[in-house]
Amino acid sequence: MASLESSRPVSSERQALDDGERTEMAGGRVRIETVELRGAVVKRVAHGPGWRWSEHSSTEVGEPRCPRRHVGVMVGGRMRVEDADGNGFDAVEGDVVVIEPGHDAWTLGDEPSILVEFEALAKS
Repeated sequence: MASLESSRPVSSERQALDDGERTEMAGGRVRIETVELRGAVVKRVAHGPGWRWSEHSSTEVGEPRCPRRHVGVMVGGRMRVEDADGNGFDAVEGDVVVIEPGHDAWTLGDEPSILVEFEALAKS
């Protein structure tokens, strides 16, 4: 078993998502708040009611389906995720999701669907 002790000190760090960098996409239908700390990126992505990737984001990105992989947890609302082969699922608050590239997705209902995403940056 690896030791928790290290020869060099490691400092923990925090930052509120509310204080992160903010971006809007899809004509304001998608709001992204991003925090980068110590080689990790965390994003809170809020998709407004009525938003659908293939209708509102595809032209902005230049791809008919989302080209990114998403790993995260739903913290609000409901979202339908559909792969190119037609398989899919409805993600709800509390669901941990891995969404592969080439999917379409859309918000279900009258509340925003909110996904908190995690990704590790490559160490240089």
